[in-house]
Amino acid sequence: MPYPDAFALKNLGLNEFLFAEIGTEANGSPLTILSVLARLGRDPWAEAAGWTQLPTASIIDRLADCISQMPLRPSALAEARTTAARLILLLPARAQPFRKGDSMADKKSKAPRWVPIAVFLAALALGIGFEMIPSNAPTDAIVPLGGQVIKHPQVPVN
Repeated sequence: MPYPDAFALKNLGLNEFLFAEIGTEANGSPLTILSVLARLGRDPWAEAAGWTQLPTASIIDRLADCISQMPLRPSALAEARTTAARLILLLPARAQPFRKGDSMADKKSKAPRWVPIAVFLAALALGIGFEMIPSNAPTDAIVPLGGQVIKHPQVPVN
């Protein structure tokens, strides 16, 4: 199964935001924005990239809503909006929007359309050129390992 582009970390500017800690879970382990979005079944990089295109108030509302759905300590849940307002400052001003179907292969420079044709024609020319090289080996003689040439007798055809 191919992995989505989110695992390629193509929007590296979002990493500081996504790996920022929101708070501590009830079991004592730290919780990041990346963990929150993944637990909610969302693509963290796509979601964060989309948020960079929204007004600040909308981002705070969405992040606070995500935080409130997590098993955090009660004090962290009470401060969800304050935490969201603090963490959105880590978002880059404008991240490149994530579109489904984008891949790392699409981002690489593509060769011009004439390149495959040129490669084919060069290979064809080399093949024809090698066919036209005359062979110096005699066709009616056998050369054993000793290097002595043995001629076959010519049999007349009736």
